[in-house]
Amino acid sequence: MGRCWIFAICMCTMLSTRAYGCFCFSTPMCSQIGADSQSSVFVGKVIEIWPSREAIARGSGHLSPRQYRQVILNRWHGTLSPDEETYIRTSADRDKIGFRFGIMQRVRFQVSEELSGPRVSEVYTDASSCGYRFETGQVYLVNASRDGSRYRTGACSRTAKVDSDSAIEDLKALRARKSGNPLPPRIYGRIDSGDLNSDTRIRLVHDGEERPVTIGKDGSFSIDGLERMKYRLIVEDARGKGDREIDLSRIGCFESFPWFSDGWHIAGSPVVIAPQPVPQLPEPPPLPLGPNKR
Repeated sequence: MGRCWIFAICMCTMLSTRAYGCFCFSTPMCSQIGADSQSSVFVGKVIEIWPSREAIARGSGHLSPRQYRQVILNRWHGTLSPDEETYIRTSADRDKIGFRFGIMQRVRFQVSEELSGPRVSEVYTDASSCGYRFETGQVYLVNASRDGSRYRTGACSRTAKVDSDSAIEDLKALRARKSGNPLPPRIYGRIDSGDLNSDTRIRLVHDGEERPVTIGKDGSFSIDGLERMKYRLIVEDARGKGDREIDLSRIGCFESFPWFSDGWHIAGSPVVIAPQPVPQLPEPPPLPLGPNKR
């Protein structure tokens, strides 16, 4: 697995004249299970992707706005809601229509395992770098969120090939919850091979008590059976030391990515952003009374 960061920034390169960007945090499944009852999570093999990226690219540039709207309406006839059809027919903004509907793709699956949420066998994504690039015949762990009458997934949704590192870890949590025995809080991750030295070690500390951590040959590690409390994760070797406080009282797990660059740093997710207090503004001074208002 290549080096991962706390967040994923996906710059969406559209098949039109304008580029859009999307920003997201990649949250492991063990910290979002049950958070959204409208999401569907399953394992499935891709049996159809329509339309292809090539077809989308060929069929957009030379059309007039009116022709383009009609192509979109014909392509997604029976899929769009009445409000969506009205929007496409009446909107004068071709780029917005293209961003929402022109690069949309339908992906159908042969589902082999249902893990959470409603039963779904087709999801929608888009032909941009913010969408997910599926391959026919490949098996995926899919996390799709409700989008009107459809289910949508993308590059930042934790959808991944079923044999990827992230999917393997997510499946542990999903299957444990489905069996009725959810995993206790845990911290896991991997050190990239380019950063890992023979003397690199990881420690977990809480209230002065230290727990050594085994690092696999591939840089992976897992600290299981923890409690909902604060811990300090420490990574060190002859080159230096880095640490990070991890508060498991608010999350079910923490996916950690220690990395070295002029010192050890520990990235990871989920990112818990504490709410900032609203500043209290001082009371305005009283208005001076005029001579006739004394």
